[in-house]
Amino acid sequence: MPAYEALYRKWRPQTFDDIVAQPHITRTLINQIIRDKTAHAYLFTGSRGTGKTTCARIFAKAVNCLHPRNGNPCLECELCRDAESGALTDIIEIDGASNNGVDEVRSLRDNAAFMPVRCKYKVYIIDEVHMMSAGAFNALLKMIEEPPAYVKFVFATTEIHKVPATILSRCQRFDFRRILPNDIAARIQFIADHEEFSVSDAAALRIAALSDGGMRDALSLLDQCAAVSNDIQLETVEDAVGVAGKESVFSVLENIAHHDAAAALRTIDALYRASKDMTRFADEISQQLRSLMLLKTASDDLSMLQCMPDDLDRLRTISDLLPMQAVLEALDAIRQCCDRMTRAGNRRMELEMTLIRLCTDLRVQQGDTSALSDRIAKLEAQIADLIKNGIAAAPAQAPRKNKSAQDVLATNLRTSAPAEKESLPQVKNWAVILEEYDKINPSVTGLLCGSEAYFITKKDGKEAIHIVVKNRLFGKLFSKDDAIALGGCISKILGKPYG
Repeated sequence: MPAYEALYRKWRPQTFDDIVAQPHITRTLINQIIRDKTAHAYLFTGSRGTGKTTCARIFAKAVNCLHPRNGNPCLECELCRDAESGALTDIIEIDGASNNGVDEVRSLRDNAAFMPVRCKYKVYIIDEVHMMSAGAFNALLKMIEEPPAYVKFVFATTEIHKVPATILSRCQRFDFRRILPNDIAARIQFIADHEEFSVSDAAALRIAALSDGGMRDALSLLDQCAAVSNDIQLETVEDAVGVAGKESVFSVLENIAHHDAAAALRTIDALYRASKDMTRFADEISQQLRSLMLLKTASDDLSMLQCMPDDLDRLRTISDLLPMQAVLEALDAIRQCCDRMTRAGNRRMELEMTLIRLCTDLRVQQGDTSALSDRIAKLEAQIADLIKNGIAAAPAQAPRKNKSAQDVLATNLRTSAPAEKESLPQVKNWAVILEEYDKINPSVTGLLCGSEAYFITKKDGKEAIHIVVKNRLFGKLFSKDDAIALGGCISKILGKPYG
């Protein structure tokens, strides 16, 4: 009886046409192979499970295939069969993590000098190339820039930022995109049709969402679910993977909206007793909070939401309970909790503390300040008791200052006209007074440009002049000496002193 083969290996694409959701890459490679204009070095980058290594293997077979079909390998000739079984010595796969030293690169460079044994090209596929050391990269530079005509390199990496620019500039770079959930779900259904199990649409979409854009992760989850039941439903996926059901996630979100920390803790306790992964549950909460954020921001475009169509009404109900600021605060708190849970010894406690904070802190953010008012009242009562018992002193009153002549005049200066100025008699000779004052202090007179003056009567019955100043700098630059000088000019022109 043959050994069981994992689904992601059994259903690995064999041609460019089988690769899912990467047409911008496969189309280019097919055209290059058909026109015999392939490059000497390629760099494939992208997240895990998007087809980088698979595409490199298909490329290696296609450039060496004896009977290629529209840029794809025929899969029938002896070279294609040997390449698939790993018996073709001219296609060399290297793990960059375990062959990352200068000595390994020197050995590769020495072997590349020999002609291929059976194929047209000797193809080196280096996976996880970012794991190579700086010395190994430097040893590769000359070989990558000017390799023999029969040698081609294909590098694959998930961390493109760790690859030196000197390597990047010598390669054709292709960026693999994350695979959309609908594309993953369609592939899952295709595989289920050819296997001995069935998958519901809801289960396929749930697996696609959990795989985070990686086809290999999705097929590994599918393999795990198929071991549980031949009829894979949504509950089968959640039980097999150990994730909490969507009902638990929505329940916690509603508890946050209603400030019910006790109910949220009861949900966590039930999940913990059922051996659910607390880290994954926290991540599920953050995913639904993201859906709430998108629902509030772009309600007209639901394509970005990662939720089942049946869950949309429930999300809209929760969205009405939480304002945008509360959703953002909750999302930030849960993401920080996920980061702490990777280092915490008790992950359940980390999640519980975060939910308690959200259920209490969000109450203040949404306008319920009763708890805060109670705390302030208690503090005021404690301070009063301390003062009464002589333990603390009463706060000192700020001493009053005697008003100077400058302060008195400043009270009559305004940066805008009073509302009742129309009923006040205007000082007709104000322009003459300013002309006289200009002889004494021309710099301050410039600040009084455009000002107006009115006669007013104070409460004590004394007459004064109310000056309306448009320049806001006047009050800052007007000194006591300036006030005395201006008062002298007013007395000289009008014949008597004014306040």
